[in-house]
Amino acid sequence: MPYHDWKDAVNCKSLGSWNLHSVLPRGMDFFILLSSASGLAGIKGQANYDAGNTYEDALARYRVSQGEKATALDLGAMVDDGILAEDPSLLRRVLAYGTLEPITRAKFYGILDYCCDPARESVTPREAQIAFGLGTDRGDGLESIDYQRQPMLQQLMLAGNRQQVGAGAGVGSGGAQHAISDREQIAASASLEEAAQIAAEAIIKKLAKSLITMQDGSSVERDRPFSVLGVDSLLGIELRNWIVKQFKVDLAVFETQGAATLETLSLLVAQRCTKGRGGVGS
Repeated sequence: MPYHDWKDAVNCKSLGSWNLHSVLPRGMDFFILLSSASGLAGIKGQANYDAGNTYEDALARYRVSQGEKATALDLGAMVDDGILAEDPSLLRRVLAYGTLEPITRAKFYGILDYCCDPARESVTPREAQIAFGLGTDRGDGLESIDYQRQPMLQQLMLAGNRQQVGAGAGVGSGGAQHAISDREQIAASASLEEAAQIAAEAIIKKLAKSLITMQDGSSVERDRPFSVLGVDSLLGIELRNWIVKQFKVDLAVFETQGAATLETLSLLVAQRCTKGRGGVGS
């Protein structure tokens, strides 16, 4: 991204917001900054827009620290107004990221009604930034990937589906039993093709816990690169670690990333699972 592109987008929010902060009178009942949840999650190709939003988040905290009213609303995808409402294809792409949840006009009005209430109690600088419409894997009923379990993101984890947290208490043992069954099926398979099919189905089930696009296993294009299917570097590393643990095979990180496909990876897993045993892998 050229610097002038980054600067132009950032200045719209940073300079505009600061000007309002500077010229408006003190002691106002409310001061609302329309930020975006993309500043928290980061949207590919929109570093300039994301930076402007994080500036507004910081400005809201600063105002509150100075005894003034301020709220930065980190909104999801506004589906009833603006450019997303005017361009359905763009709206589909934004929602396909799985990061931003849709915010309707009615929901937005409800948010404003709450935040603009003069009788609303004063907030701390930390509470001056409110996120609406930030999607999480757990909230979508998916399994959170490794980086989302870091202490830095613990609030997002706590904001997930609590019912799922309770219901998932026994997932660990059940998942291990399922993986053992896969290995046993590969060991008993009559051909390398059959073994690869078993490995592919197990990998799809694993990825379906983290990717909405993999939920329908029958529609997954197994010859397409993982990068096209939505498997980024972090998820690729987790997938590699899972395969090594569950299938007891050696696997390099690069073999689950980039141009690797489900077809080539499942065949590789099948070959290494059956290596040294007569019949299938020989």
